[in-house]
Amino acid sequence: MAIAREPADAPRYARHERRTDRASWAPTVGPGMVLGLIGTAGVVVSMFLSWRGNDVHPSEIPFAFLFDSTTTSRNPSLLIALIPLAVILAVGSLMPRAGGARIIGGLGTLAVVVLFAVQLHDVFDRIPGASVWDQLDAGFYVAAIAGVIALVSGFMPSGWTHRRRVDSEADVDADYRRDY
Repeated sequence: MAIAREPADAPRYARHERRTDRASWAPTVGPGMVLGLIGTAGVVVSMFLSWRGNDVHPSEIPFAFLFDSTTTSRNPSLLIALIPLAVILAVGSLMPRAGGARIIGGLGTLAVVVLFAVQLHDVFDRIPGASVWDQLDAGFYVAAIAGVIALVSGFMPSGWTHRRRVDSEADVDADYRRDY
């Protein structure tokens, strides 16, 4: 077995990272950021679409319906859950190292979608011949797809990079001599 070694008189170069007091973040577009923004847009669009047959929008669905299918109250609406989730997703998409926010926003959106479907199933299970799948409308599906996309985006890099300056040993020695 052959081993290649450096000649004895070869100059040695070491790499040192120069640390500064302020962090420098460079925004670059990454897959987590793109998917997070798509998920955010999907949640926002679903707020304006009908979630249930007969043109029932999230502003007309009581938040309590997610936990009690027999509720009669109208306020607050389902928007009280969807608006904060959209904000969390937007912040998670635009902030560096905020994949956790995208995961929380995606899980929250999926929780709202699943709870809505379960309660709607409970309502239409009492009616002979009625099916939940016939009652769900485009807004429900857009929110479900947006929640899955947002959840997946939380496990991908957001695209923000930390800038570091790497100097050779000679530059570090020159800076040391200049400072002291």
